[in-house]
Amino acid sequence: MIEQKTFFAFDCGATNWRVQRLEYQSKGGKLKLQSEPQPVSLTSFVDRKLPAALCLNAAGSSLESIGEVAQQQLEDEKNRERVREYFKPCIGSHLEENPLPHQIRYTHTQALQYTGMLLKVVLEQLSQEKWRGDPFDERLGFIFAYPLHWRHEHGGTLLDEFKKVVHDNLGDSPVQLQFVAEPEGAILHLQHRNLLAGLSGSCTTLIIDIGGSTTDIVAGRMDPVLRHVRYIGHYGEPFGGGLFDAELAKFIADGLGMPASAIADDPSALVALRIYGQRLKESLSRQVSSSNQASATTQRTITLVSRNGKVYRRGIGLDVSSFSNLTHTLMDSFGNLIDKAMHRIGLNETDISQVVLVGGGSQLFSVHRYLRSRFGKERVILADNPEEIVVQGIGLGIGQVEGRDVSSFNFPDDASSASGQSGLPHSVRGLSWTLEMDKTGNRSIPPGVTHIGRGETNEIQLEDLKASRLHAELHVTPEKVELLDMGSTNGTFHKGKRIPAHQGVQLDDGDEFTIGNSTFRLISGSNKE
Repeated sequence: MIEQKTFFAFDCGATNWRVQRLEYQSKGGKLKLQSEPQPVSLTSFVDRKLPAALCLNAAGSSLESIGEVAQQQLEDEKNRERVREYFKPCIGSHLEENPLPHQIRYTHTQALQYTGMLLKVVLEQLSQEKWRGDPFDERLGFIFAYPLHWRHEHGGTLLDEFKKVVHDNLGDSPVQLQFVAEPEGAILHLQHRNLLAGLSGSCTTLIIDIGGSTTDIVAGRMDPVLRHVRYIGHYGEPFGGGLFDAELAKFIADGLGMPASAIADDPSALVALRIYGQRLKESLSRQVSSSNQASATTQRTITLVSRNGKVYRRGIGLDVSSFSNLTHTLMDSFGNLIDKAMHRIGLNETDISQVVLVGGGSQLFSVHRYLRSRFGKERVILADNPEEIVVQGIGLGIGQVEGRDVSSFNFPDDASSASGQSGLPHSVRGLSWTLEMDKTGNRSIPPGVTHIGRGETNEIQLEDLKASRLHAELHVTPEKVELLDMGSTNGTFHKGKRIPAHQGVQLDDGDEFTIGNSTFRLISGSNKE
Protein backbone atom coordinates (compact mmCIF):
# COMPACT_ATOMS: atom_id res chain seq x y z
CA MET A 1 0.00 0.00 0.00
CA ILE A 2 1.33 3.43 -0.99
CA GLU A 3 0.75 6.31 1.42
CA GLN A 4 1.65 9.97 1.35
CA LYS A 5 3.59 11.43 4.26
CA THR A 6 4.26 15.10 4.91
CA PHE A 7 7.27 16.38 6.85
CA PHE A 8 7.81 19.89 8.20
CA ALA A 9 11.45 20.78 8.82
CA PHE A 10 12.24 23.47 11.43
CA ASP A 11 15.40 25.55 11.81
CA CYS A 12 14.82 27.63 14.94
CA GLY A 13 17.64 30.12 14.45
CA ALA A 14 18.88 32.89 16.70
CA THR A 15 17.65 35.71 14.45
CA ASN A 16 15.13 33.95 12.17
CA TRP A 17 13.12 30.73 12.12
CA ARG A 18 12.56 28.85 8.87
CA VAL A 19 10.14 26.04 8.07
CA GLN A 20 10.10 23.89 4.93
CA ARG A 21 7.67 21.25 3.72
CA LEU A 22 8.61 17.92 2.13
CA GLU A 23 6.32 15.33 0.62
CA TYR A 24 7.32 11.67 0.78
CA GLN A 25 5.72 8.50 -0.55
CA SER A 26 5.71 5.54 1.82
CA LYS A 27 5.78 2.05 0.34
CA GLY A 28 6.92 -1.16 1.98
CA GLY A 29 8.50 0.67 4.89
CA LYS A 30 10.56 2.89 2.56
CA LEU A 31 10.14 6.62 2.10
CA LYS A 32 10.81 8.22 -1.28
CA LEU A 33 11.00 11.97 -1.78
CA GLN A 34 8.28 13.23 -4.13
CA SER A 35 9.20 16.90 -4.39
CA GLU A 36 11.93 19.35 -3.48
CA PRO A 37 11.70 21.05 -0.06
CA GLN A 38 9.46 24.11 -0.25
CA PRO A 39 9.29 27.10 2.14
CA VAL A 40 6.16 27.21 4.27
CA SER A 41 4.47 30.59 4.08
CA LEU A 42 2.50 31.30 7.23
CA THR A 43 0.74 34.51 8.23
CA SER A 44 3.60 35.56 10.47
CA PHE A 45 6.39 34.73 8.01
CA VAL A 46 7.99 37.50 5.95
CA ASP A 47 10.29 36.76 3.00
CA ARG A 48 10.32 33.01 3.81
CA LYS A 49 11.41 33.62 7.40
CA LEU A 50 10.01 34.40 10.82
CA PRO A 51 12.05 36.85 12.91
CA ALA A 52 12.77 35.12 16.21
CA ALA A 53 11.07 37.83 18.25
CA LEU A 54 8.03 37.93 20.51
CA CYS A 55 6.24 40.63 22.44
CA LEU A 56 4.76 39.73 25.82
CA ASN A 57 1.47 41.14 26.99
CA ALA A 58 1.49 43.86 29.64
CA ALA A 59 1.36 41.29 32.43
CA GLY A 60 4.18 39.26 30.87
CA SER A 61 2.11 36.10 31.10
CA SER A 62 1.44 35.40 27.41
CA LEU A 63 2.20 36.56 23.89
CA GLU A 64 0.77 39.67 22.31
CA SER A 65 2.55 39.28 18.96
CA ILE A 66 5.43 37.46 17.25
CA GLY A 67 7.88 37.95 14.40
CA GLU A 68 7.99 41.19 12.44
CA VAL A 69 4.89 42.52 14.25
CA ALA A 70 6.70 42.04 17.56
CA GLN A 71 9.81 43.77 16.18
CA GLN A 72 7.70 46.78 15.24
CA GLN A 73 7.06 47.32 18.94
CA LEU A 74 10.72 48.28 19.23
CA GLU A 75 9.73 51.64 17.72
CA ASP A 76 7.38 52.30 20.64
CA GLU A 77 9.33 53.39 23.70
CA LYS A 78 6.44 52.33 25.98
CA ASN A 79 6.15 48.79 24.64
CA ARG A 80 9.76 48.14 23.69
CA GLU A 81 10.76 46.56 26.98
CA ARG A 82 8.21 43.77 26.43
CA VAL A 83 9.99 42.55 23.29
CA ARG A 84 12.13 39.42 23.56
CA GLU A 85 14.46 38.42 20.71
CA TYR A 86 17.82 36.72 20.17
CA PHE A 87 17.12 34.33 23.04
CA LYS A 88 18.55 31.16 21.49
CA PRO A 89 22.21 31.97 22.44
CA CYS A 90 21.14 32.02 26.10
CA ILE A 91 20.15 28.35 26.07
CA GLY A 92 22.85 26.62 28.13
CA SER A 93 24.56 29.82 29.29
CA HIS A 94 24.36 28.66 32.91
CA LEU A 95 26.65 25.74 32.04
CA GLU A 96 29.38 27.89 30.48
CA GLU A 97 32.38 28.81 32.59
CA ASN A 98 32.80 32.23 30.99
CA PRO A 99 29.67 33.01 28.92
CA LEU A 100 29.83 35.87 26.44
CA PRO A 101 27.53 38.89 26.92
CA HIS A 102 25.08 37.75 24.23
CA GLN A 103 24.78 34.39 26.01
CA ILE A 104 23.56 35.88 29.29
CA ARG A 105 20.98 38.29 27.95
CA TYR A 106 18.26 36.06 29.40
CA THR A 107 18.42 33.13 31.77
CA HIS A 108 18.54 29.61 30.40
CA THR A 109 15.01 28.99 31.68
CA GLN A 110 13.69 32.15 30.03
CA ALA A 111 15.31 31.26 26.71
CA LEU A 112 13.65 27.83 26.71
CA GLN A 113 10.35 29.40 27.75
CA TYR A 114 10.43 31.92 24.88
CA THR A 115 11.39 29.18 22.43
CA GLY A 116 8.38 27.15 23.55
CA MET A 117 6.02 30.14 23.35
CA LEU A 118 7.07 30.93 19.79
CA LEU A 119 6.94 27.28 18.74
CA LYS A 120 3.42 26.91 20.13
CA VAL A 121 2.13 29.77 17.97
CA VAL A 122 3.90 28.49 14.85
CA LEU A 123 2.47 24.98 15.33
CA GLU A 124 -1.02 26.42 15.79
CA GLN A 125 -0.66 28.44 12.58
CA LEU A 126 0.68 25.39 10.79
CA SER A 127 -2.33 23.37 11.86
CA GLN A 128 -4.84 26.01 10.76
CA GLU A 129 -3.19 27.18 7.55
CA LYS A 130 -1.53 24.02 6.19
CA TRP A 131 -3.28 21.09 7.91
CA ARG A 132 -6.93 22.21 7.61
CA GLY A 133 -7.17 22.55 11.37
CA ASP A 134 -7.16 18.77 11.80
CA PRO A 135 -5.24 17.14 14.68
CA PHE A 136 -1.69 16.14 13.79
CA ASP A 137 -1.62 12.42 12.98
CA GLU A 138 0.71 9.64 11.76
CA ARG A 139 0.69 11.05 8.21
CA LEU A 140 2.78 13.92 9.51
CA GLY A 141 6.39 14.20 10.64
CA PHE A 142 8.47 16.99 12.19
CA ILE A 143 12.24 17.40 11.93
CA PHE A 144 14.12 19.91 14.07
CA ALA A 145 17.67 21.18 13.56
CA TYR A 146 19.86 21.80 16.59
CA PRO A 147 23.37 23.20 17.19
CA LEU A 148 25.99 20.46 17.17
CA HIS A 149 27.36 21.30 20.64
CA TRP A 150 23.95 20.76 22.26
CA ARG A 151 24.44 17.04 21.76
CA HIS A 152 28.11 16.69 22.66
CA GLU A 153 28.66 19.13 25.51
CA HIS A 154 27.42 18.88 29.10
CA GLY A 155 26.26 15.31 28.61
CA GLY A 156 23.70 16.25 25.96
CA THR A 157 21.59 18.15 28.52
CA LEU A 158 20.79 21.02 26.16
CA LEU A 159 19.50 18.75 23.42
CA ASP A 160 17.39 16.84 25.94
CA GLU A 161 15.83 20.06 27.23
CA PHE A 162 15.16 21.31 23.69
CA LYS A 163 13.51 17.98 22.85
CA LYS A 164 11.30 18.36 25.91
CA VAL A 165 10.14 21.79 24.73
CA VAL A 166 9.18 20.27 21.37
CA HIS A 167 7.44 17.26 22.92
CA ASP A 168 5.51 19.46 25.35
CA ASN A 169 4.12 21.49 22.44
CA LEU A 170 3.20 18.45 20.33
CA GLY A 171 1.55 16.66 23.24
CA ASP A 172 0.39 13.14 22.43
CA SER A 173 0.31 13.66 18.66
CA PRO A 174 1.34 10.39 16.91
CA VAL A 175 3.69 12.22 14.55
CA GLN A 176 7.14 11.04 13.52
CA LEU A 177 9.71 13.20 15.24
CA GLN A 178 13.40 13.56 14.45
CA PHE A 179 16.24 15.85 15.54
CA VAL A 180 19.20 16.49 13.23
CA ALA A 181 22.43 18.41 13.88
CA GLU A 182 22.65 21.63 11.84
CA PRO A 183 25.93 20.73 10.05
CA GLU A 184 24.44 17.34 9.21
CA GLY A 185 21.57 19.11 7.45
CA ALA A 186 24.03 21.27 5.54
CA ILE A 187 25.95 18.21 4.32
CA LEU A 188 22.80 16.39 3.23
CA HIS A 189 21.69 19.44 1.24
CA LEU A 190 25.08 19.86 -0.44
CA GLN A 191 25.10 16.19 -1.40
CA HIS A 192 21.59 16.43 -2.80
CA ARG A 193 22.62 19.41 -4.96
CA ASN A 194 25.75 17.54 -6.12
CA LEU A 195 27.99 20.31 -4.76
CA LEU A 196 30.25 17.62 -3.29
CA ALA A 197 29.97 15.11 -6.13
CA GLY A 198 33.10 16.24 -7.95
CA LEU A 199 35.41 15.49 -5.04
CA SER A 200 37.41 12.30 -4.81
CA GLY A 201 38.15 10.35 -1.67
CA SER A 202 41.48 12.19 -1.24
CA CYS A 203 39.96 15.69 -1.40
CA THR A 204 38.96 17.44 1.82
CA THR A 205 35.94 19.71 2.05
CA LEU A 206 35.59 22.29 4.81
CA ILE A 207 31.97 23.24 5.47
CA ILE A 208 31.61 26.45 7.47
CA ASP A 209 28.13 27.05 8.88
CA ILE A 210 27.81 30.59 10.25
CA GLY A 211 24.55 31.27 12.05
CA GLY A 212 23.30 34.17 14.09
CA SER A 213 25.00 33.01 17.28
CA THR A 214 27.27 30.05 16.47
CA THR A 215 29.74 28.86 13.87
CA ASP A 216 30.24 25.15 13.19
CA ILE A 217 33.07 23.88 11.00
CA VAL A 218 33.04 20.32 9.65
CA ALA A 219 35.72 18.60 7.57
CA GLY A 220 35.07 15.52 5.48
CA ARG A 221 36.08 13.57 2.39
CA MET A 222 33.70 12.38 -0.29
CA ASP A 223 33.21 8.61 -0.46
CA PRO A 224 33.37 7.81 -4.19
CA VAL A 225 31.26 4.63 -3.85
CA LEU A 226 28.59 5.43 -1.27
CA ARG A 227 28.67 9.10 -2.32
CA HIS A 228 28.47 10.48 1.16
CA VAL A 229 30.98 12.46 3.19
CA ARG A 230 33.36 10.57 5.44
CA TYR A 231 33.76 12.47 8.67
CA ILE A 232 37.21 13.86 9.55
CA GLY A 233 36.48 16.29 12.36
CA HIS A 234 34.54 19.31 13.57
CA TYR A 235 34.90 22.42 15.69
CA GLY A 236 32.48 25.12 16.84
CA GLU A 237 32.25 28.30 18.91
CA PRO A 238 29.54 30.78 20.01
CA PHE A 239 30.52 33.18 17.23
CA GLY A 240 27.89 34.41 14.75
CA GLY A 241 26.47 37.27 12.75
CA GLY A 242 24.71 38.70 15.79
CA LEU A 243 28.04 39.89 17.22
CA PHE A 244 28.47 42.21 14.22
CA ASP A 245 24.99 43.60 14.85
CA ALA A 246 25.96 44.44 18.43
CA GLU A 247 29.02 46.39 17.25
CA LEU A 248 26.91 48.30 14.74
CA ALA A 249 24.40 49.12 17.49
CA LYS A 250 27.11 51.12 19.25
CA PHE A 251 28.01 52.84 15.98
CA ILE A 252 24.38 53.84 15.39
CA ALA A 253 23.98 55.14 18.95
CA ASP A 254 27.01 57.39 18.41
CA GLY A 255 25.62 58.53 15.07
CA LEU A 256 22.29 59.44 16.67
CA GLY A 257 24.10 61.34 19.39
CA MET A 258 22.67 59.16 22.15
CA PRO A 259 24.70 59.56 25.35
CA ALA A 260 25.65 56.46 27.33
CA SER A 261 23.39 57.64 30.16
CA ALA A 262 20.33 57.53 27.85
CA ILE A 263 21.03 53.91 26.96
CA ALA A 264 21.73 53.02 30.59
CA ASP A 265 18.30 54.42 31.53
CA ASP A 266 16.63 52.54 28.66
CA PRO A 267 18.40 49.17 28.07
CA SER A 268 15.62 48.02 25.74
CA ALA A 269 16.79 50.67 23.26
CA LEU A 270 19.85 48.51 22.60
CA VAL A 271 17.55 45.79 21.26
CA ALA A 272 16.17 48.20 18.66
CA LEU A 273 19.66 49.47 17.80
CA ARG A 274 20.86 45.90 17.22
CA ILE A 275 18.01 45.27 14.77
CA TYR A 276 18.89 48.47 12.91
CA GLY A 277 22.51 47.32 12.85
CA GLN A 278 21.49 43.99 11.36
CA ARG A 279 19.59 45.72 8.56
CA LEU A 280 22.51 48.02 7.76
CA LYS A 281 24.89 45.05 7.66
CA GLU A 282 22.67 43.03 5.36
CA SER A 283 22.05 45.98 3.03
CA LEU A 284 25.78 46.70 2.72
CA SER A 285 26.60 43.04 2.06
CA ARG A 286 23.98 42.87 -0.70
CA GLN A 287 25.48 45.94 -2.37
CA VAL A 288 29.01 44.59 -2.18
CA SER A 289 27.90 41.22 -3.58
CA SER A 290 25.96 42.75 -6.47
CA SER A 291 28.49 45.40 -7.46
CA ASN A 292 31.73 43.81 -6.21
CA GLN A 293 32.96 47.30 -5.38
CA ALA A 294 35.05 48.28 -2.39
CA SER A 295 33.32 51.70 -2.34
CA ALA A 296 29.79 50.39 -1.70
CA THR A 297 27.76 52.28 0.88
CA THR A 298 24.31 52.07 2.45
CA GLN A 299 22.22 54.58 4.37
CA ARG A 300 19.06 54.49 6.47
CA THR A 301 17.13 57.12 8.35
CA ILE A 302 16.79 55.87 11.90
CA THR A 303 14.39 57.21 14.51
CA LEU A 304 14.54 56.17 18.14
CA VAL A 305 12.48 57.61 20.97
CA SER A 306 13.96 57.21 24.42
CA ARG A 307 11.95 56.33 27.51
CA ASN A 308 11.87 59.99 28.61
CA GLY A 309 10.34 61.00 25.28
CA LYS A 310 13.42 62.49 23.61
CA VAL A 311 13.54 61.80 19.88
CA TYR A 312 16.81 60.79 18.18
CA ARG A 313 16.58 60.90 14.39
CA ARG A 314 19.35 60.96 11.81
CA GLY A 315 20.45 59.41 8.54
CA ILE A 316 23.13 56.82 9.30
CA GLY A 317 25.53 55.85 6.52
CA LEU A 318 27.79 52.80 6.47
CA ASP A 319 30.49 52.03 3.92
CA VAL A 320 32.93 49.17 3.52
CA SER A 321 35.83 51.03 5.11
CA SER A 322 33.82 52.07 8.17
CA PHE A 323 32.42 48.58 8.60
CA SER A 324 35.89 47.05 8.39
CA ASN A 325 37.23 49.46 11.02
CA LEU A 326 34.30 48.79 13.34
CA THR A 327 34.50 45.00 13.08
CA HIS A 328 38.23 44.30 12.65
CA THR A 329 38.41 42.78 16.15
CA LEU A 330 35.56 40.41 15.30
CA MET A 331 37.22 39.40 12.04
CA ASP A 332 40.41 38.70 14.00
CA SER A 333 38.33 36.43 16.25
CA PHE A 334 36.89 34.69 13.19
CA GLY A 335 40.42 34.11 11.88
CA ASN A 336 41.41 32.65 15.23
CA LEU A 337 38.35 30.40 15.10
CA ILE A 338 39.49 29.04 11.73
CA ASP A 339 43.02 28.55 13.14
CA LYS A 340 41.70 26.56 16.09
CA ALA A 341 39.44 24.46 13.87
CA MET A 342 42.27 23.57 11.51
CA HIS A 343 44.55 22.71 14.43
CA ARG A 344 41.89 20.68 16.25
CA ILE A 345 41.00 18.69 13.14
CA GLY A 346 44.65 18.34 12.08
CA LEU A 347 44.57 20.10 8.69
CA ASN A 348 46.64 22.62 6.78
CA GLU A 349 45.45 25.06 4.10
CA THR A 350 47.02 22.85 1.43
CA ASP A 351 44.82 19.92 2.54
CA ILE A 352 41.62 21.80 1.70
CA SER A 353 40.19 21.32 -1.78
CA GLN A 354 36.93 23.15 -1.22
CA VAL A 355 35.44 25.53 1.36
CA VAL A 356 31.65 25.71 1.32
CA LEU A 357 29.88 28.53 3.17
CA VAL A 358 26.37 28.00 4.52
CA GLY A 359 24.15 29.74 7.05
CA GLY A 360 22.72 33.25 7.14
CA GLY A 361 25.91 34.74 8.61
CA SER A 362 27.97 33.43 5.70
CA GLN A 363 26.60 36.18 3.43
CA LEU A 364 28.71 38.80 5.20
CA PHE A 365 31.11 40.18 2.59
CA SER A 366 34.06 40.47 4.98
CA VAL A 367 33.81 36.73 5.70
CA HIS A 368 34.02 35.93 1.96
CA ARG A 369 37.05 38.15 1.53
CA TYR A 370 38.91 36.66 4.46
CA LEU A 371 38.36 33.06 3.41
CA ARG A 372 39.20 33.73 -0.24
CA SER A 373 42.45 35.41 0.76
CA ARG A 374 43.31 32.47 3.00
CA PHE A 375 42.26 29.46 0.90
CA GLY A 376 42.15 30.93 -2.60
CA LYS A 377 39.22 32.50 -4.41
CA GLU A 378 38.57 29.46 -6.59
CA ARG A 379 38.23 27.13 -3.59
CA VAL A 380 35.62 29.13 -1.64
CA ILE A 381 31.97 28.53 -2.57
CA LEU A 382 29.02 30.46 -1.19
CA ALA A 383 26.03 28.18 -1.64
CA ASP A 384 22.82 29.57 -3.14
CA ASN A 385 20.37 30.72 -0.46
CA PRO A 386 22.81 29.70 2.29
CA GLU A 387 20.38 30.63 5.05
CA GLU A 388 17.96 27.89 3.88
CA ILE A 389 20.45 25.07 3.41
CA VAL A 390 20.15 23.61 6.91
CA VAL A 391 16.35 23.60 7.00
CA GLN A 392 16.19 21.98 3.56
CA GLY A 393 18.91 19.46 4.33
CA ILE A 394 17.52 18.10 7.59
CA GLY A 395 14.47 16.90 5.68
CA LEU A 396 16.55 15.04 3.09
CA GLY A 397 17.99 12.54 5.56
CA ILE A 398 14.83 10.46 5.51
CA GLY A 399 14.07 7.57 3.18
CA GLN A 400 15.43 7.74 -0.33
CA VAL A 401 16.44 10.50 -2.69
CA GLU A 402 16.60 9.66 -6.38
CA GLY A 403 16.34 5.96 -5.55
CA ARG A 404 19.34 5.73 -3.24
CA ASP A 405 19.53 5.56 0.52
CA VAL A 406 20.53 8.78 2.20
CA SER A 407 22.16 8.08 5.51
CA SER A 408 22.19 10.52 8.37
CA PHE A 409 25.63 12.06 8.98
CA ASN A 410 26.18 11.52 12.71
CA PHE A 411 29.03 13.23 14.50
CA PRO A 412 31.08 11.63 17.27
CA ASP A 413 32.10 13.41 20.44
CA ASP A 414 34.70 16.18 20.25
CA ALA A 415 37.42 13.88 21.60
CA SER A 416 37.15 11.65 18.50
CA SER A 417 37.28 14.48 15.99
CA ALA A 418 39.47 12.62 13.53
CA SER A 419 38.87 9.43 11.63
CA GLY A 420 42.35 8.04 12.27
CA GLN A 421 44.68 8.26 15.23
CA SER A 422 46.81 11.19 14.09
CA GLY A 423 45.85 14.37 15.90
CA LEU A 424 43.93 12.53 18.61
CA PRO A 425 44.59 13.17 22.30
CA HIS A 426 47.16 10.85 23.89
CA SER A 427 44.49 9.22 26.08
CA VAL A 428 42.46 8.25 23.01
CA ARG A 429 45.42 6.69 21.23
CA GLY A 430 45.88 4.37 24.20
CA LEU A 431 42.40 2.84 24.09
CA SER A 432 42.00 -0.72 22.83
CA TRP A 433 38.73 -2.41 21.87
CA THR A 434 37.96 -5.64 20.04
CA LEU A 435 34.73 -6.59 18.33
CA GLU A 436 34.03 -10.31 18.40
CA MET A 437 31.94 -11.23 15.33
CA ASP A 438 30.26 -14.61 15.09
CA LYS A 439 30.46 -14.65 11.25
CA THR A 440 33.95 -13.36 10.42
CA GLY A 441 36.05 -13.51 13.58
CA ASN A 442 37.50 -10.66 15.66
CA ARG A 443 38.19 -7.08 14.60
CA SER A 444 40.17 -4.37 16.40
CA ILE A 445 38.15 -1.15 16.79
CA PRO A 446 40.28 2.05 16.70
CA PRO A 447 39.38 5.43 18.21
CA GLY A 448 36.98 7.50 16.12
CA VAL A 449 34.19 6.16 13.91
CA THR A 450 33.82 2.61 12.56
CA HIS A 451 31.15 2.12 9.89
CA ILE A 452 29.18 -1.15 9.64
CA GLY A 453 26.99 -2.16 6.72
CA ARG A 454 26.59 -3.88 3.37
CA GLY A 455 28.48 -1.21 1.40
CA GLU A 456 32.00 -2.00 0.18
CA THR A 457 33.62 1.05 1.80
CA ASN A 458 32.48 0.26 5.35
CA GLU A 459 35.27 -0.74 7.71
CA ILE A 460 33.12 -3.73 8.66
CA GLN A 461 31.32 -5.06 5.59
CA LEU A 462 28.42 -7.48 6.06
CA GLU A 463 27.33 -9.87 3.32
CA ASP A 464 23.79 -9.88 4.59
CA LEU A 465 20.66 -8.71 2.73
CA LYS A 466 19.15 -7.72 6.06
CA ALA A 467 21.91 -5.13 6.53
CA SER A 468 21.58 -1.66 5.00
CA ARG A 469 24.43 -0.19 2.97
CA LEU A 470 25.38 2.00 5.94
CA HIS A 471 23.63 0.23 8.79
CA ALA A 472 25.32 1.39 12.01
CA GLU A 473 28.34 3.19 13.45
CA LEU A 474 30.58 2.65 16.47
CA HIS A 475 31.93 5.86 18.04
CA VAL A 476 34.97 5.35 20.30
CA THR A 477 35.97 8.21 22.61
CA PRO A 478 38.05 8.36 25.81
CA GLU A 479 34.90 8.13 27.92
CA LYS A 480 32.73 5.60 26.10
CA VAL A 481 31.86 3.46 23.10
CA GLU A 482 28.57 4.41 21.49
CA LEU A 483 26.53 2.41 18.98
CA LEU A 484 24.28 4.32 16.57
CA ASP A 485 21.74 2.92 14.14
CA MET A 486 21.90 4.97 10.93
CA GLY A 487 18.24 4.69 10.01
CA SER A 488 18.54 1.08 8.83
CA THR A 489 15.55 -0.79 7.41
CA ASN A 490 15.74 -3.85 9.65
CA GLY A 491 17.14 -2.24 12.75
CA THR A 492 20.02 -2.69 15.19
CA PHE A 493 19.29 -4.57 18.42
CA HIS A 494 20.96 -4.15 21.81
CA LYS A 495 19.91 -6.33 24.77
CA GLY A 496 16.96 -7.56 22.73
CA LYS A 497 15.58 -4.09 22.04
CA ARG A 498 15.71 -2.17 18.78
CA ILE A 499 17.78 1.02 18.98
CA PRO A 500 15.82 4.12 17.82
CA ALA A 501 17.16 5.42 14.51
CA HIS A 502 19.89 8.06 14.81
CA GLN A 503 20.05 7.72 18.58
CA GLY A 504 23.09 6.34 20.34
CA VAL A 505 23.33 3.71 23.05
CA GLN A 506 26.43 3.31 25.20
CA LEU A 507 28.09 -0.10 25.14
CA ASP A 508 29.79 -1.61 28.15
CA ASP A 509 32.55 -4.21 28.16
CA GLY A 510 31.02 -7.52 27.09
CA ASP A 511 27.84 -6.04 25.60
CA GLU A 512 26.34 -7.72 22.55
CA PHE A 513 24.35 -6.26 19.67
CA THR A 514 22.76 -7.75 16.56
CA ILE A 515 22.56 -6.58 12.94
CA GLY A 516 20.61 -8.85 10.61
CA ASN A 517 21.98 -12.36 11.01
CA SER A 518 25.20 -11.24 12.74
CA THR A 519 25.91 -10.91 16.46
CA PHE A 520 28.74 -8.74 17.80
CA ARG A 521 30.35 -8.59 21.25
CA LEU A 522 32.51 -5.67 22.45
CA ILE A 523 35.59 -6.59 24.48
CA SER A 524 37.99 -4.08 26.06
CA GLY A 525 41.74 -4.61 25.93
CA SER A 526 44.62 -3.21 27.96
CA ASN A 527 45.76 0.36 27.34
CA LYS A 528 49.04 0.61 25.49
CA GLU A 529 51.41 3.47 25.01
